[in-house]
Amino acid sequence: MAKKVLISGYIGFSNFGDDVIFAMLTRHLKAKGFEISALSANPQRTKRQFKVGSAHYKNPFEIISEILKCDYLISGGGSLLQNTTSNLSLLYYIFIILLAKLMFKKVIIFAQGIGPVNGWFWRSLTRFTLTCCNLITVRDKESYKQLGKWKIKSSLVNDPAWDIPTLPIDNKGYVGVQLRQYSNMHPDFVKLLVKYIGMYFSERKIILFVFQKPDDLVIAKEFERELRRQYPEIKYEINFESTIKSIVQGFSNLEYLFAMRFHACLLGLKYGLKVFALPYDIKVENLANEYRLVSIMVGKKPENYNAFFSTFMQRENDPNMHKPTFNWSIVDKYMAK
Repeated sequence: MAKKVLISGYIGFSNFGDDVIFAMLTRHLKAKGFEISALSANPQRTKRQFKVGSAHYKNPFEIISEILKCDYLISGGGSLLQNTTSNLSLLYYIFIILLAKLMFKKVIIFAQGIGPVNGWFWRSLTRFTLTCCNLITVRDKESYKQLGKWKIKSSLVNDPAWDIPTLPIDNKGYVGVQLRQYSNMHPDFVKLLVKYIGMYFSERKIILFVFQKPDDLVIAKEFERELRRQYPEIKYEINFESTIKSIVQGFSNLEYLFAMRFHACLLGLKYGLKVFALPYDIKVENLANEYRLVSIMVGKKPENYNAFFSTFMQRENDPNMHKPTFNWSIVDKYMAK
């Protein structure tokens, strides 16, 4: 009889990065013969899109029923255990983990980015929760270091999105732009970004990517209005589809990428694009530092954009750049017991 896995994560919100992680995880678990269910914001769409069982992530009766039926709870991937989004979000994921442990289920932290967790109480609660888990895997070196400081054993496995199948590169010389809403974004950021993209790429077509609606679409429209005002002659289009297939296909046509989201930068690196990172969060900043990307923090007072763009244009891609793959062996070994 197949063992049952319940997955808790940012599922059913039509977010490209989280959908990729969920797709990679469910594909692998199916190949190993597991029966899969997920807690989702849109159970019907999750069932239809990923061919797995699903329950609503806010329905307490469905949550309890799904946990009782499972052999393993997998929490992840992405950055679930952090409270920069909200304390309520952090509390939710902790609650699911602790509820599973109270029901004597095995809990796996899957390829998560840990933190930032602000506040003594929330750090203590997160640390306690992690000590209750059976297996902890993290996606980045900073998360691994953080857990080391907390004296919690973990394994570094990279991000599952590195395993996403890509298409042959059809370099049309397009410039990709991927932005997301961010409450602390500097008021001049979009205006200056448009100014210098237009200055350096006036002869190229610009493709605006929407990784999650409506947040990305709102700021994509703002970028569009500013682009039409400053450079009405520049050709552009908005890729309204946030599906994995549409975005992967769209990235295959790019040569340059300006991106805020972690998985936009990651996919750009996987394709070998020239990536200009626009960090809004520590996870994006860490990725930019690890791969030595030119970057501008979107929340800081604008600096000399021209110098950053000049440096970016002079950069050559490293053909020997290490592109990691996801290490499934640690999770597989534990779940084979």
